[in-house]
Amino acid sequence: MKKPLIVAISMLVLDQLTKYLVNSFVSFGDTVNVVSMYDFFSITNIRNTGTAFGVFQGQGRNTLFFIFVSLLLSGLSLWLYKNWNKLNKLQQYSFCLIVAGGLGNLIDRLFHGAVVDFLDFGINSLRWPAFNIADSCISVSVCLVLADMLIKRNQVNN
Repeated sequence: MKKPLIVAISMLVLDQLTKYLVNSFVSFGDTVNVVSMYDFFSITNIRNTGTAFGVFQGQGRNTLFFIFVSLLLSGLSLWLYKNWNKLNKLQQYSFCLIVAGGLGNLIDRLFHGAVVDFLDFGINSLRWPAFNIADSCISVSVCLVLADMLIKRNQVNN
């Protein structure tokens, strides 16, 4: 099996395991402080019925959004399969992790009706929206794809 796929599957398993542990040991809506100084890092068990960063929270778009994401992930997976040998390693890892992150959150929508978010960072009352491992996979991978595009553009221009 190819390493990018192993990493992606590992991250999907880690995402689902951490969400299971949070649901098992932290009651919904509760917070457990991990780094107390300035209330910097907590585990907060919340649900996101919206899209990224809680946008469109509770707007009744869950079914439509579930179908859209399912089609998007299917298309990306098919494209990735067909273009695997044309992609460099960074692109292979990035797109595999985007699919893994999307699947992680799609599984939540299927089984919980919403995405389980729990990583809560901030300083006192200034908080970043809570997120999870799947969100991290998607965000980091999108940044890597954009960085790869910029590097390639600079190589062409020089």
